[in-house]
Amino acid sequence: MPMFPMLVAATLLTLTSPTEDDRRADGPFTQRGYYITFMRMPTYDLADWKRIVDGIHNDGGNTLMLWVAGAFRSKKYPVTWKYNAEHENIRHDFVGELIDHAHSKGIKVLLGFTPFGYDGVNQYPLEHPELKAIGKDGKPVAPFGIGCWGYNLCPSKPESQRFMLEYLREMNARYSNADGLMIESSDYAICHCEDCGEHFFEKEFAFVRRISEEVWVKKPEATVVVYPHYFSGADVPGFGVKAAKLPFDPRWTLMFTPHSAHPEPSLIERAKGSLWSDDSPARKGPQEIRANAQHARGAKMTGYVPSLEAFTFVATVAEEGQEWLKGRRQVPLGFGWLDPGEPPYDALLMRVNRIAYREFSRNPDLAFDRYKEILGEEVFGAFATPRAVDDLLELQTVFAAERTWCQPSPLTCPERVRAMQAAGTMTPPKRGEYRAALDRIHAVEARYRESKSDGERELRRIARWVLDRWSVEDRKLLEDDR
Repeated sequence: MPMFPMLVAATLLTLTSPTEDDRRADGPFTQRGYYITFMRMPTYDLADWKRIVDGIHNDGGNTLMLWVAGAFRSKKYPVTWKYNAEHENIRHDFVGELIDHAHSKGIKVLLGFTPFGYDGVNQYPLEHPELKAIGKDGKPVAPFGIGCWGYNLCPSKPESQRFMLEYLREMNARYSNADGLMIESSDYAICHCEDCGEHFFEKEFAFVRRISEEVWVKKPEATVVVYPHYFSGADVPGFGVKAAKLPFDPRWTLMFTPHSAHPEPSLIERAKGSLWSDDSPARKGPQEIRANAQHARGAKMTGYVPSLEAFTFVATVAEEGQEWLKGRRQVPLGFGWLDPGEPPYDALLMRVNRIAYREFSRNPDLAFDRYKEILGEEVFGAFATPRAVDDLLELQTVFAAERTWCQPSPLTCPERVRAMQAAGTMTPPKRGEYRAALDRIHAVEARYRESKSDGERELRRIARWVLDRWSVEDRKLLEDDR
């Protein structure tokens, strides 16, 4: 793939200092920042991560939920990182230094993991299959994951509890300068064995309560983020069971999401803090970011800390059931012109969402037209026009369209369209929709052939990159007679 020349640093990295009344520095949220799956981003080194942290600071952030499990070199449980041996932190162990850098920018870092499941933890049953969770069918669960495929554990087994405690104690000791934990309850599976069943979250809570207490003994001011599934008694989305109703310690901060943990007003009132997290900066656009900021404020959350995930692992299985992904390195945010070692967060299209997050987390009621003015000022400077801003938003929409966690937008990836064709999901209306979108991108590319600014030049480069994905043969995929 052709590489893009680097733009002038000031164009991509420097933010205009907000001074207008509608660009308040305070806003409704005490905690602002991002959730980032560090373990699924093996190609970035310490210098790259310092740039990412600097970007969080520039966006008005003071919180980084850094999902570290599976990405540190555990001495006691090497199986937890062997799958991730190419990860830069496995090779050089820099997270402690990164946390110090974050502190210098006024950012707190919470170490993320999932109890009894997901990355790192789900590798332990490869050596101890007797610890596998049991599915609804009464059989051991099938492998599952994103990047790291393994098995979730049964929390009723004493060995599972012991493993989780020792693994987390090691992580906490390794990065003792962290500001706490983000304990992300599973969103894909629980254990249905006779001992767990309706009491799964009670079993999981035994570990959560113990590791929380251990953290607070050493650091009373530490932030420990947990999900409401241990306290609410409500239906847990997707699992067909109710949450536990156990005693709630107001030192916990609660995490809520649209897909797995809905807001619980009575708990929010009692908690040290409450965070809303969604995928709009990572996978959607400015309108969705604004709507989620408004939702978080309406639910009286103290923080809005959405996902800014961008995977760079090599898929060893058919992620999302897509065979064409197997053996390929993930394309972070769909930005296929980037080198695997180049983080995507300063790229022009991500600036669209980062500026949106910065502005709408400060003022969820900021008029969208005012946001567009700010976007134009920062990207195009003196050459900003409503047409250029609309073209930039059009291009951002193309990259977000139908993008999943592991698959780029079909509009930027003929390989995905070919897979859709083989699966029989490419309908005539969809082909027409894709043709029309590519025609609009062609018009954008043509408008900026005589560019006046770095922003316009980058806008044209990206439009040209999209069009170059589509050879004459690939365009036939979009013809109605196929």
